[in-house]
Amino acid sequence: MADIRPAPDADRPTRDVILDAAERVVSREGSGRLTIDAVVRESGFSKGGVLYNFPSKQALIEGMVSRLIAQAKHDCEAALEGAEASGANPVAALLQALLNFKHANRDVAMALLAAAAESPELLDPVREMMIRIREDVIGRAPDPVMARIALLAADGIHLADLLGLDMITPVEQEAVEARLIQLVSEPSPQ
Repeated sequence: MADIRPAPDADRPTRDVILDAAERVVSREGSGRLTIDAVVRESGFSKGGVLYNFPSKQALIEGMVSRLIAQAKHDCEAALEGAEASGANPVAALLQALLNFKHANRDVAMALLAAAAESPELLDPVREMMIRIREDVIGRAPDPVMARIALLAADGIHLADLLGLDMITPVEQEAVEARLIQLVSEPSPQ
């Protein structure tokens, strides 16, 4: 039988191509199926090439977490720059960026949550990043209590989605998220 692995993407760094492959595996099959061999098959690299970049499954997961953190940080910084340039509410922009990030990375987040059950320390960098983002949001908010409420509500919606609780429909979720953005944009009560 012919080898039908995709050819590695020569225009992208090897680590990124491998992490993309790992994310596809966990998105499609769950974190329990994430193995070096599965990533080798998905990435098109040799086992030695994958192991050179990520010597263990733990290192691969840590790489995925690091990349998610870098992407979230980039998205939040871009949202703030856009808000400052346009005169938009920075708190609303940050909250929208977080919501967009959570939607775009749902499958990978679900798989990493499952992997963290085996190694809870994997979530430590995520916790640290979330603390910094929350402090930034709350520090900029005209109503810090409302900002906390909005962040907690967004987290609750995201966690319910990750756990498959189906508490609200996608249309209801969109409406709730829009209202959260509106709430953090309102002036602080005196």
